Amino acid sequence: MKETATLSGIRFKRQANSKRLFDPPAQRDCVRLSNVYATPWQLAEDADQTLPGEYLRLGRLAEYFNGSAAQLPKVIQRIDLDHDRIAFRRWDRLRLVTGARLWLLVVPSRQIVAVLSLDVTCELAHTIDLLEDCYYLDVKVEGQSVTTLAAEALGMGGVFLPERHQIAFGPIMSATKYDDIVQRVIYRADLPYRKEFSAITYPMELNRNPGAVAAVGPYVSVLCGQQDYVENSVFLSAIQGVASAARLREIRATVYSAVSTFRATDRTHQGTQMRRKTLESLSGQLGNMELDLSYSVEATADLGLLVPSLRVAGYHDALYEAMGLGAKAETVARMLRRLERATAAELTAIESQERRADEDRRLRWAIAIGFVSTLAVPVGLILAFLGINAREVDNSWSMFDVRYLPVYALAVLIVLSGVLVSAALYAQQRRAMRRNGKSEEPAE
Repeated sequence: MKETATLSGIRFKRQANSKRLFDPPAQRDCVRLSNVYATPWQLAEDADQTLPGEYLRLGRLAEYFNGSAAQLPKVIQRIDLDHDRIAFRRWDRLRLVTGARLWLLVVPSRQIVAVLSLDVTCELAHTIDLLEDCYYLDVKVEGQSVTTLAAEALGMGGVFLPERHQIAFGPIMSATKYDDIVQRVIYRADLPYRKEFSAITYPMELNRNPGAVAAVGPYVSVLCGQQDYVENSVFLSAIQGVASAARLREIRATVYSAVSTFRATDRTHQGTQMRRKTLESLSGQLGNMELDLSYSVEATADLGLLVPSLRVAGYHDALYEAMGLGAKAETVARMLRRLERATAAELTAIESQERRADEDRRLRWAIAIGFVSTLAVPVGLILAFLGINAREVDNSWSMFDVRYLPVYALAVLIVLSGVLVSAALYAQQRRAMRRNGKSEEPAE
């Protein structure tokens, strides 16, 4: 039996050959660089996908990742590359590359993310030029670019999007020198610096254990002395973060395009029906973008709700904070809300115009019908008078005889009265519409 003391001073006994209660830090003699790239490609609905646990050890967190698989990244392909035939632009220590893989994964929004993973047997501080080459895709595999390899594997075309993030996984690091190395690796520059002017954050839980280091920057993260399932969880977290950043930029670009469409709506030359059709289509598009923003960006910010791990959730929160996704998503959400309000106000104005046009149309029909009735009634009276059998009507007289002048004068008087009444009603209606139009104008 072996006696062990806890931090509180309470002693307990356990057998010396008992199994470890916790997984040890990942045992590695190399540095692993995972370069995450956003792509413009969307996965087809019927394409095959694999749970990440089939390729990555997720340890005690596997059940949570599997239980929330619909909301987390999945693997499409993992391609082993010939590390002996990889070339870089700046980094010339090619013999130190001992492994290379190309990952193709998909997030719930169907967006595909590519990851180039390299194993190099060197110190973490010596990977600065390699990180620079990987970030700007100055990498050739058998003479082909990483973009070409990914596109051919998926049967698609195009280039990677600007959103990307790099993770450097290393062994346990000395507490006396890690800060300087982390600063240089995250900024990918071996230059003097002032620590007080830095955007690097250190997640508390990932730095709690002695020898463990975790630092997060907007474009590079460094993790040393962490357990393998924590590293793999961080790997998936970065994939989700890069995909969310790319989707957010696409939504923002679409909002700007929608603003241009809204401004291009010609109020003077386009009819109300065409304007209404354009604005209704724009309104539906804005609704889809708002839904996409909520589920593809905002909802992905809370990984701790799906995977209850302080270390994994701490890294995910630090990553989203470093990339500024929360503030950027709120800005895009405000843009969407304001454009929706402007579109709704324009549709309300169109409805008001259409109501006034309907009133004008009804007025014109009423006047036309009244005018026709005004003409028809006197004519009918005259014809009826001429057709009666009375001594005042002589069949030998012409209907244009001056003797019938009083009858015609009475008919003309009736017609004039109807015309005057119709004109008065029309003028009154126009004045009322002008007063209503002025009252609807906003005050300056």
